[in-house]
Amino acid sequence: MEEDLAARFNPRVVEVLKATTSSTGFGALLGLEVDDAAPGEITCSLPIKPELQSGVGLVHGGAIASLVDHTLSLAVYPVVEPGVWVATTEFKINYLGSVREGRLRAVGKVVSLRKRLAVVRVDVDNDGRPVAVAQGTLYVKDRPGEGKARAEG
Repeated sequence: MEEDLAARFNPRVVEVLKATTSSTGFGALLGLEVDDAAPGEITCSLPIKPELQSGVGLVHGGAIASLVDHTLSLAVYPVVEPGVWVATTEFKINYLGSVREGRLRAVGKVVSLRKRLAVVRVDVDNDGRPVAVAQGTLYVKDRPGEGKARAEG
């Protein structure tokens, strides 16, 4: 599978993800960043800010889950055709430790990529200390109009 992902990898998509994740939508609201990418793997990060903390001063699990969810789909985009839509259908997360400060780093790795489904594993650390591990399934949808043309052909 690694060879297939390397052949499909589009570095231009990574550049777009780097530019848009931190500047638009929910990613910008949270402060998410795309740090690095390779075929079938992406590294995203989230600097800890007070707005992400709970009332007891710890990072809210929802902030970590949001980082995971974003990383899941971003790992797939560089290895599918531009214009294809990728959406999380489910994921499971195990929290391994609490976080107060620093930076969260999530490394997403594509485990399986099929025509319609992808499975991605995400490991999250806080300045090198593991704090969460997750795995999710993503739906891979054709570019607009492609499915209709295939059905008619």
